[in-house]
Formats: sequence, structure tokens, C-alpha cells
Amino acid sequence: MRTPFALVLSLLLAGGACAHEGAHDGAGHGGGVDHDRTPAGATPVQQTEAGAVYGAPLAAAPATAVSIDDAHANLTAQAGKDGAWSGRITQVCQKMGCWLVLTGEGDRHARVFMHDHAYSVPKDASGQAIVYGTLSEKKLDAKEVQHLKDDGAKAPAERELQIDARSVLILKAA
Repeated sequence: MRTPFALVLSLLLAGGACAHEGAHDGAGHGGGVDHDRTPAGATPVQQTEAGAVYGAPLAAAPATAVSIDDAHANLTAQAGKDGAWSGRITQVCQKMGCWLVLTGEGDRHARVFMHDHAYSVPKDASGQAIVYGTLSEKKLDAKEVQHLKDDGAKAPAERELQIDARSVLILKAA
């Protein structure tokens, strides 16, 4: 006979597994993710002197960020690390605002996914941003490339830098 505690625990675990199914993990947006889980609206969780914060609130002043150009140049040292990453927003998911592209001074960029598909940014977001999360390099398959194109991505690369973002700070225009 099951105790009430064991029954409640098993129901909670089963519910958590179902809730996670299909959720966006930030490591790969395409692969079967078709926006089943709607992110929270594109409302800032915090306004700072520097700008608007989406996702998790920032506890302190913005950290010194590594530019997307430097992340590319030092990929071996930077990959897999939590940090602050900076660049200019050049693309945003036009379906839900659940990803954006940060571009450096040239054409180097990183695609930023909102952690666990839990929040979004405005679809018309632009300007400079600092993203707080984990940097990785990912090879996209044809299905993922097509999914990103369907979201409004301009020519996604077969291999790209990605950031699983806990927070996005969109800086005020200078």
C-alpha cells in the first residue's frame, strides 16, 4: 500500500516530467520544439539605469561582458562558461521573441535562446544588449535550420555559437 506522501511525490515527479516535455532547453531550439510552451510576455522584470531586464532579475550592476567577437576568437576558453556576453541585437524570433541574435563588430554572432523558453523579449528589440548565460557551439541539423527560418531567422548557419540566457539586459540608447 502506498503512503500518501509517496503518492503525492510520484504525481509531482510525473507532472514535472510532462511539463518539461517539449520545453526549450536553450541548447537547441529546433529539434522538435514547435512553440508548444508559450514563454511569458515580453515584459521587463526590472528597469535599471542601464536598461530593461528580461528573464531573471539582476542582483547587481551589469557585469563586465565579453564581446561576441572575443567569444568567437577565444571559443575554446569561453565555451561552456557562464558569463555576460555583449553585442548588438540584429534579429529576434518573430513568432514569440524566444530567441535573438547578438552580433559583434563584424558579422560574427551568437544566437541567444531564453532559458527553458520561460520568457521572451520584444519582437522589435534592437540596439546593444548584455546577455547573462552559458555559451556553447552547436551544429544545427536541417530541421533546426528550417525551424529557425520559420521563426524569421535570416540564413541560420549550420554551426553557430549559442547562449542559454537566464537574463537579457537591453541597454538604453546612448
